[in-house]
Amino acid sequence: MPLFTTINPWPEAQVYLWDISESEPELLALSSMNDHSKRRFDTMKSQVHRKGFLSVRALLKSAGLSDQDLYYDGYGKPFLHTGQQISISHSHARSAIIVAPYSVGIDIELRRPKILRIAHKFCSGIAPELETLVPEPVDQHTYVWTAKESIYKMASTPGLGFLNDISLSDWRQQTKASTFIQAQGKIAQAKGSNFNFKGFALGDYICGMTKNAMITDHEE
Repeated sequence: MPLFTTINPWPEAQVYLWDISESEPELLALSSMNDHSKRRFDTMKSQVHRKGFLSVRALLKSAGLSDQDLYYDGYGKPFLHTGQQISISHSHARSAIIVAPYSVGIDIELRRPKILRIAHKFCSGIAPELETLVPEPVDQHTYVWTAKESIYKMASTPGLGFLNDISLSDWRQQTKASTFIQAQGKIAQAKGSNFNFKGFALGDYICGMTKNAMITDHEE
């Protein structure tokens, strides 16, 4: 399948999602890689990871970008030579990128009961307002995970812990007609580290994205 869908969570921010249904040769035909990416790709043993990697390159093309525009810092955070900001995620048969003129983070996760077995590592409890919005425990914890993971990606701070260093509050639905679940995020003891989170369920997946709260959003 080509580009699955696009979403505009905030002004000038665009999310691109890919449903990975192609074979590896088909994805190779849709993708282009620079020399660094080819070397990374050749070291990958898992077909899931290889296809996820290729689908991200296809998403770049859908966004009017190329692998030549992409580079990584010493912590593995992606950047664009165009000056735009980017974040990348893939999980099983779905991949996603977000592109914006300001710093952003994204995470996509398959909805699985497995998350309940590791919940104690990143979540001390589910907020009552999130329980009201999202009755299913697997989905509750997946929203929390995608929120903290997208904040972690955006912050790119070594040693940042999910359980104690990132807090979430003010869970709510954007509007009664909206599919977006929103929250406020904060990195403990870091001045100015406040974030706006939006997440949504799409089939078997939950996708979450984050921006700095200082970026004005007149739609909220």
